[in-house]
Amino acid sequence: MSNKARFGIISKMLKLGISYFGSRIQRHVKEDMADVVRHNCNFVVHTFSETDLEFYKGTMKEIVEISHGAGLEVWIDPWAVGGVFGGETYSKFIAQHLDVRQISAKGESLPAACLNNKKFRLFMHSWIDASLEIGSDVLFWDEPHFYLYPLDEMERDLTLWACRCDICRQAFKKQFGYEMPVELNRDVRVFKEDSIVDFLKEMCDYTKGHRAVGSSGHSIKNAVCFLPFKGELGGIMDWSKAARIDSLDIVGVDPYWRPGEKDVAGFVRPFAKKIQELSKKYNKEGQIWILNFRIKKGAEKDVETAVMTAHEEGVRNLAAWSYLGTGCMSYLASDDPQKVWDMLGLTFKKLCDKV
Repeated sequence: MSNKARFGIISKMLKLGISYFGSRIQRHVKEDMADVVRHNCNFVVHTFSETDLEFYKGTMKEIVEISHGAGLEVWIDPWAVGGVFGGETYSKFIAQHLDVRQISAKGESLPAACLNNKKFRLFMHSWIDASLEIGSDVLFWDEPHFYLYPLDEMERDLTLWACRCDICRQAFKKQFGYEMPVELNRDVRVFKEDSIVDFLKEMCDYTKGHRAVGSSGHSIKNAVCFLPFKGELGGIMDWSKAARIDSLDIVGVDPYWRPGEKDVAGFVRPFAKKIQELSKKYNKEGQIWILNFRIKKGAEKDVETAVMTAHEEGVRNLAAWSYLGTGCMSYLASDDPQKVWDMLGLTFKKLCDKV
């Protein structure tokens, strides 16, 4: 059997991916995508920020074509768009449109768009249009959330939360029958969760409404990554609410352990179990994200432990953040980025050898 034929068989049984945001120079991207394949990945997640949308859309189309040419499925991520998705970059949209910004319970304007604001939702429709235009196979809804204060501060002060803008206050009163309080309570938590789910459903439905097909000839898919910690303060508490969305295909979470974690397997396993149970119950594909940034020297083996733990629990879609141990970003770089990347590649190879 040829390597290409085996690669195709593995891709149908096992999804192995990596995120990528290190370069917009096409010849370097081509070299890197070849490296991604050598490290046994069959899909890549390209970030598509507001900067990319405004200045690099044509370039991103070329990058997607390069990735497809390497045999990779391509996922597109709204990296920090509107300040409501994961990502280490800034949003121009919320600087230009102050009326879409979230309002804190204390009345402060915050650097994040309100998920209930129609103007922002229409902007996200344009982002989806562009993502499909450049050739995405999967739209990756990465950690959708309301504004997050430092978690320890939010737990101590019940007025540190958002959003309490006029739109949210009116919608809350309609749902619960009384004025939205200033202090965070159970109803506010449920309202925020329901708002994220409603936002996610609209984005997924809009994507499917295009009836677009990806490079494999299948319809474009939607994937979500849940925030793993303190969902009740900014993300989704009850993941099943999102899993029920018909137009959502893949449900995942990123259980990133902290430096010095003594039991990586014990940390990752409950998340893998929960995702696997959720995917079976709602007929979705389950996904676990693997930490590939801020890995301390000597702890590279933790990457293998996390991958194998999730695989043991039945998860067959595994991706890591991000390429080359995130060495291109000093804020998130691992101590030995190449060693981290090679560890991931070798571990992915072990999984491929099992197929």
